[in-house]
Amino acid sequence: MPGNIFLLLSGEHPTLPYGEVRAILRSEGIEFVEIERDDQALIIAHQAGIEEALGSRAALVMEGGELLGRTGLSMESVIRTCSGIDWRFLEGRSFGVRATRVKRHWDGADLQRLEKAIGDAIPRSIGARVDLSGPEKWIRAVVSGGGVYIYSLNFRTDRGAFVRRRPKTRPYFHPGVLEPKISRVFVNLSAARPGDLFLDPFCGTGGFLIEAAMMRMYAVGIDLDLRMVKGAVKNTRFYGLDCGVVHGDGTRGIVRTADGIATDPPYGRGTSTGGEKVEDLIRGLARMARDTLKRRGRICFASPSEIAPSRIAQEEGLRVIEEHTMRVHKSLTRVIVVAESV
Repeated sequence: MPGNIFLLLSGEHPTLPYGEVRAILRSEGIEFVEIERDDQALIIAHQAGIEEALGSRAALVMEGGELLGRTGLSMESVIRTCSGIDWRFLEGRSFGVRATRVKRHWDGADLQRLEKAIGDAIPRSIGARVDLSGPEKWIRAVVSGGGVYIYSLNFRTDRGAFVRRRPKTRPYFHPGVLEPKISRVFVNLSAARPGDLFLDPFCGTGGFLIEAAMMRMYAVGIDLDLRMVKGAVKNTRFYGLDCGVVHGDGTRGIVRTADGIATDPPYGRGTSTGGEKVEDLIRGLARMARDTLKRRGRICFASPSEIAPSRIAQEEGLRVIEEHTMRVHKSLTRVIVVAESV
């Protein structure tokens, strides 16, 4: 167990957090070996740079750190496992213990009792002292379906930052735009990295551009609606970001080469498609991505499920990597497709 990294994932979507982790580590050139996954939990083999990459980029990873032990769903198992953990890394340091339950797993467990059991297992002979207000090291316990995961907290993502830059706080707002957290996921699924040219061919009010530029990518957006172009310029400048925003048809190859593409096409909302059928719009997007992306460059895009967007992407010469389903409301299920140039 020790030497592996435990990740606590967001429960907002069943598959996107796992895909985001894979995409970030791929883009950063970090080898990724999955040991095990559980409900909102992922264990991966330790590799230099993993925690820094996920801590600075991920939207759906909540926190992570070195896995110290895994117990069964009983206090006896917790006590037995904790007695076998090498706690010497806490020597002479202050520590605190906090436990979290995923959904309703081991619903009868008293989390305060669980915290106390872990704290009591740390030998007093090493000179560690309890401090719950500002300890040098937090010890975390997460209860999920497969047991209790005990780890040394090494990083937390700043999820509050996404709330602080929600769309309604920007100079230009338009209904229906994705929240920053999901925009960040789309950009990450494109596997673009700092310094890469990132393209959003249907950039709207600039949400994807903001997330990409904040991750130090060169972000370029295109939109058919001049009002959106002007709004995207205002919004990106509001955050002090230098992005390229172009008025035009994003499916026409205005940008010659891109390292990664992520976009949320309009799928026929209002007049934003210029009268084009949604299937033709997605086909044009896939064709543009095939011709624009560097070899093995990726595109992440959303589409209504009924037009079978993965099939369209394959027919236009892209290799589909993964697909995620997101129910928007009763009459719309959105499919998020990740595909790669070949």
